[in-house]
Amino acid sequence: MTEQSDVDGARLRRDVIWNVVPVGLLAIVGLGLQFMIGRWWGAEALGAFNLVTPAFFAYAVIGACGLQYSVLRAIAEDPHDPERVASVAVGAVVPTVVFAAAAAAACCAFAPALGHLLDSPRVTIGLRMVAPGVFFFALNKVLFGIVNGLRRMRAFAIYTSLRYILIAIALVGARVMEIDGAQLGGLWSFAEGALMLVLLGEMFATVKVRGASSWMRWVRAHVSYGARGLPATLLFEVNSKLDVWMLGIALDDHAVGIYALAAALFEGAMQLGVVVTNNVNPVLAHELAGKRVELIHILVKRTRRWFVPLMLVACIASAVLYPYVVPLLVGNAEFAQGAIPFAFLMAGLALSSPWQPFNQMLLMAAKPGWHTVMSALVFAVAFVGNYVLIPTLGLEGAAIATAVGLVVGCVLLVGMVRKITGVRL
Repeated sequence: MTEQSDVDGARLRRDVIWNVVPVGLLAIVGLGLQFMIGRWWGAEALGAFNLVTPAFFAYAVIGACGLQYSVLRAIAEDPHDPERVASVAVGAVVPTVVFAAAAAAACCAFAPALGHLLDSPRVTIGLRMVAPGVFFFALNKVLFGIVNGLRRMRAFAIYTSLRYILIAIALVGARVMEIDGAQLGGLWSFAEGALMLVLLGEMFATVKVRGASSWMRWVRAHVSYGARGLPATLLFEVNSKLDVWMLGIALDDHAVGIYALAAALFEGAMQLGVVVTNNVNPVLAHELAGKRVELIHILVKRTRRWFVPLMLVACIASAVLYPYVVPLLVGNAEFAQGAIPFAFLMAGLALSSPWQPFNQMLLMAAKPGWHTVMSALVFAVAFVGNYVLIPTLGLEGAAIATAVGLVVGCVLLVGMVRKITGVRL
């Protein structure tokens, strides 16, 4: 296979198509999760669940310590050397176990303080239920990084789909067992724990672990990379739920529940960009390592040609349909109040769509420190926006701040990538 075929060949197109399948499952299961919690347990339980979830993601990011990107990049640079791949993989998994255990313990220990901050006893209970899932999720991030680095994208799609299926099973089980709404954080622990067992099997089946002769050297390399990139990945996760968190401080669980459903649909639409990012990342890492800038320009052009129109159609259609479809699906007319905030979120997503698939290019270029700088600036813009706009505009203010943060992030990405790597986005 030539260098050119890695960039614009049938394999990349096939891999993207495979990984669209989990997006469909996310639409059914991920959004169904929001709808069903709202229908079965009410807006208060939905609001608390959506306050627990970002904390769960944030603790898992700390537990993974950015090693998922380090292992992805390192494997993708030379995926055909079995001994090197094994050393890279084991060198990432070993420290992750330690970091993930520490993050899970912290999640449990600080649950009462966070519940008090948000004035929600439900959050305290939910964080204790989700603490085991923090460990599983953090380890799963790194195991997925191994799959991604090897460009086993069909397997990546299957395992991502399995995650959503396990969440659906957990949700139905919670309903049948009449679990209290405050304990719904346990859904994540069940799903990620079961998925971890499958991903460990994948690693042992595809990586010659016994050949990892130099894994200790890679521990140091991964931890160094992670230390520089962890703030960025943590800021990304916190920023993705910053609007919900700041609404949780300013407003009650009911209002948060209304907005959280709109935010969940927004994140579902963003998954289209995530799918493409996951598929282009190993190609970017390989081409950036070889300084083949022109091939990256070809990849960017060809990807943008179909991705941007797709996102524009998705954003416009979903914004128009929201006030009619969402209240009907939830069975509660109150959720129509999220229509205007959702429209603002979709506007931000549409404007940023030309650059979404390439937002991790600095990570793939082994520049996690600069990626952290960019993420910190985006977080600062979003934080100030939420702080200023929520008191006066409420839900709409949170949505506007989030949309502005997306656009600012793209401007920063274009400038920093051009300056550091020479790639024109």
